[in-house]
Amino acid sequence: MNFLNRFKYARDSYLVTILIVIIALMLNFIAARHFVKADLTKNQLYAISDASKKIVGNLDDIVTVKVFFSDTLPPNLYAVRQYVDDFLNELSSYSKGNINIQFPDTNNNDVKTEAQTLGIPQIQMNIVDKDKLEVKNGYLGIAVTYNNKTEILPVVQNIMNVEYDLVAAIKKVTSKQEKVVGFLKGHGEPGLEDQIKVEQQGDTYSFLRQALEKNYTVKKISLKDGDTLEGVNTLIIAGAKTSFSDDEKFAVDQFIMKGGNLILMLDKLDISQDLTTTPLDLGLDDMLAHYGVTIENKLLLDKSNENASFNQGYVSFIVPYPFWVKAINKYFDKTNPIVASLDSVVLPWVSPLKITPPEGIKIYNLVSTTEDSWAIEGPFNLNPGATQNLNTKNQYPLATMLEGKFTSFFSGKEGQIDSSDKPSRILVIGSSRFITDRFLNTFGQNMPFAMNSIDYLTLDDSLISIRSKTSFDLPLKDLSINQRQVVKFTGTFLMPLLVIIYGVARFFIRKKKKISL
Repeated sequence: MNFLNRFKYARDSYLVTILIVIIALMLNFIAARHFVKADLTKNQLYAISDASKKIVGNLDDIVTVKVFFSDTLPPNLYAVRQYVDDFLNELSSYSKGNINIQFPDTNNNDVKTEAQTLGIPQIQMNIVDKDKLEVKNGYLGIAVTYNNKTEILPVVQNIMNVEYDLVAAIKKVTSKQEKVVGFLKGHGEPGLEDQIKVEQQGDTYSFLRQALEKNYTVKKISLKDGDTLEGVNTLIIAGAKTSFSDDEKFAVDQFIMKGGNLILMLDKLDISQDLTTTPLDLGLDDMLAHYGVTIENKLLLDKSNENASFNQGYVSFIVPYPFWVKAINKYFDKTNPIVASLDSVVLPWVSPLKITPPEGIKIYNLVSTTEDSWAIEGPFNLNPGATQNLNTKNQYPLATMLEGKFTSFFSGKEGQIDSSDKPSRILVIGSSRFITDRFLNTFGQNMPFAMNSIDYLTLDDSLISIRSKTSFDLPLKDLSINQRQVVKFTGTFLMPLLVIIYGVARFFIRKKKKISL
C-alpha cells in the first residue's frame, strides 16, 4: 500500500470515527429529552404513568427536589440510586423545567445539618471497603420543596414506591388547600396510634394513618366531646362498637347535606379472640337505609377465601377459612378507578349489603363475592371446620358507593338542611377489620383499596393509577379435579417422555448415518 492509499485509509477511518462520536452525542442529546422504554411488565412498573406526567406537566412554578443520597452505598442499594436518578431526570423532562433536581454532598457538615433539620435521618449501612465489612452512617432521603412547604421521604429503599411517594409529595406541596380526612372516635374504634396494641379486634389503624398523612391532614373527631365536622372533606366511621346518639347522627347527616363525603366500614359482630360473637347495634341502620344501603345481620362465606392461622393447645395450624372472603378482580366494577386495576381484596368476617337506592342516587357495586358464596344468620360458629347451615349459593355486594344529592334523614328538624346542594359520596363496606395493622401487614393488597377509596372521595383519581401499578396479587386459577389431574400427569410424565423420544430419534439418525457410510 503506497503512501497516498494509506493516507486515504487513515482519513476515512478518522472520518468514520468522528461521525460515530457525533451520532452518539446527538442520540444522547435526544435521549435526554425524549425517553423511550420497552416495559413488558403487566402494570408498566418501570414506566412513568400518564398521571405523573400530567401532574408535573401542570406545575406553575419551580419544585425543588433535593436527593440526600450518600456516595458510598451497599451493593443492594445502587439499583435504588440509579432508578431514582433516572426517574427524576425523566420526570423533570415532562415538567417543562419546573422540577429542579439537586444532589447535595452528604459529606459536607452543612448538608448534614440541613438533612437533620429537615428530618432526614442518618442510617447505618453495611459497606464493603478494601475487603473489609464496615458499618457506616449514610443518607437515603429526599426532600421536596415548593415555596415554604416541604415534604420528606426519610428513607428510600424500595424502587416500587418511588414514583408514588415522589409524585404524591409534589402534589401535596403544590396543592393550594390541603384536604382533611376525619376519623370519628368515641365508640370503641381501634386507635390511630403508632404502637401495636393487640386487642380483641386486632390492633390499630396506624398503618392507614401513616399512609394518609402523605397526602392529607388526618384528624380524630369526637362529636361527643363537642368536635365539629367543619373543614373535613371526608369522614371515616370505622370499627365502631357502641350506639350513636341522635345528635351524632344529625351531625353526620348534615355533613352529607353540605357536600361532605362519608366512608362507613362497620361490623355487625364483635368477635373475641376465641371466636365468640356479640351482636353490635350501632343505631345507624335506619339512617343508612334512608340513604339507600343496609348492612345485613349476616356473615358471608366464599369459596374464594384466604388461609387463617389458629391455635389448638400447643399446636398451630393453617387452614382455608371461608369467613375471610377473598374478592377477586373478576367481580370488581371495572368502570370505577377505585378497583379497576386491583387484583384482590381480603375482607374478614364481612356482612353483605342490601341496596335500595333512592331516586336520583347512583349506585356503584365496587366489590362483590363470587357466585360460590353463602350468607348465614346467627347464631354463628366461627371455628374452622365447624358445620355451617348453608343456603343457596349466591353473589353478594361487599363494597358499594352511592353518589348524588341526598335528602336529609331528619325531616322537619329545626335548623336542618333538607337536601344537599352538591353531590356527595357515601361508601359502605360491611367489615372494618381489613384495614387494621394486622390484616394490612398480612394482606398488602387491602391498603391500595382503602387508599384508592379515600383518594377518589376526597381528592381525585390521579394518584390511584400510580398506586395501583405496584399492587398486584396473582392467584392460581381455580381448576376442576379433572384439570388438576391433567396438569399433574403432564408435569410428571411429559418431560421424561420428551427425553425418551429425543433419545430414540437420535439413535435412528446415527444408525442411518452409519449405514450410509
